[in-house]
Amino acid sequence: MTTISVLSSDPAAVNCGIITGSTSSLIVDAGPCPDAGRRLADRAARLRGRSPAATEIDLVITHDHWDHWFGAAALLAAGAGRAFASSSFATDQEGSAWLALDALRHDPATAEFAAQLPVDPGELFVDVTPVAPSSSGPAEVDLGGCRAEFHVLEGHSTADLVVRLPDLGVVFVGDLIEEGDAPQAGADASLSHWTNSLRTVLDFAEATTFVPGHGVPVDRGFVQRQLADIDGMRLHQDDAEVALPARTMPGDHDRRVPRELRLL
Repeated sequence: MTTISVLSSDPAAVNCGIITGSTSSLIVDAGPCPDAGRRLADRAARLRGRSPAATEIDLVITHDHWDHWFGAAALLAAGAGRAFASSSFATDQEGSAWLALDALRHDPATAEFAAQLPVDPGELFVDVTPVAPSSSGPAEVDLGGCRAEFHVLEGHSTADLVVRLPDLGVVFVGDLIEEGDAPQAGADASLSHWTNSLRTVLDFAEATTFVPGHGVPVDRGFVQRQLADIDGMRLHQDDAEVALPARTMPGDHDRRVPRELRLL
């Protein structure tokens, strides 16, 4: 039996996933700091304990923004095996870490948090198994009763990767979809690539649940509306600027952080 948990932690209320199959587990994103990575490794091990045959834990990183991967080195040191990421992440992680650490230390809102991070960004770097775009089909891992496909895309960053669980109708989309706040487009974003990527995600015909990088899981209608919003912004202003209204899913959702949401 496969289980899927979504864990959210501060700062940035970032979502990380733990997918546990009958033979192995996959963690989606490592969180914003070493402590978050260690907590994910511990939680994955405890969830794995319910499936005694699941002996391996791997990590996949959806993109190179700090809140999604600064916990990766600690997570790997705590027992995870491979770290998958796009080939762009593999090339750019060192520069991304230096830039992000500098920005975090000089922003009064994050300076206290940044003091908890390593002084040397090299302590955050991880060896990754790079995933390149392929015309022959996506890379995938078999977790035992559950396939996880890695699709390399672009838009929110140059290193976007989504995790598709085709047998379960679930997609972890990183920050290509945001529900907790408006989508964020920085200097590494491209609205034209972003819209193309969301169309690709919507082509996953079986997908009914999309786990965003921030906020609560959403349905196909939400993805379609966010695609329309981003496409509208693409037509009317520069790719480097975007300020979209947050799209809140109907219903009474638990938005406390930290939290753990069980999808399966």
